[in-house]
Amino acid sequence: MQLEIFMFKSLLPSTAAAFALLLAPGAANAHTKLISSAPAANSTVSKVTSVSLKFNEKVIASTVKTEFVMTGMPGMANHAPMKIPYTAAMGKDGKSMTLALKRALVPGTYKVKWSAAGADTHRMGSEFSFTVK
Repeated sequence: MQLEIFMFKSLLPSTAAAFALLLAPGAANAHTKLISSAPAANSTVSKVTSVSLKFNEKVIASTVKTEFVMTGMPGMANHAPMKIPYTAAMGKDGKSMTLALKRALVPGTYKVKWSAAGADTHRMGSEFSFTVK
């Protein structure tokens, strides 16, 4: 009986520490999220020559992937997505990225998809759309 009580008492500190780690907020629980973009999601804008992405944390540049397509053109129902040429550049802060377009966008609807990993190395991603008038 004394051996069982000793073993139970010796397990309490490590069990409590493990439980505390599960409840504590920290980088291991954080995931990369897009906190803003320009143009903003679901907005209607004019004269777009670049798209800016701002993340909640520094991202690992080698993990960032982006895709930029035109999804709708006035007068053309059901056209397939058309890739938009751009050059991507990470910001010096490590939390932002700019997609510099080869030319200003024509009127239509556009979708930007992104994925990236932050400090926890867990790749996250999402997409957003906007309209150019």
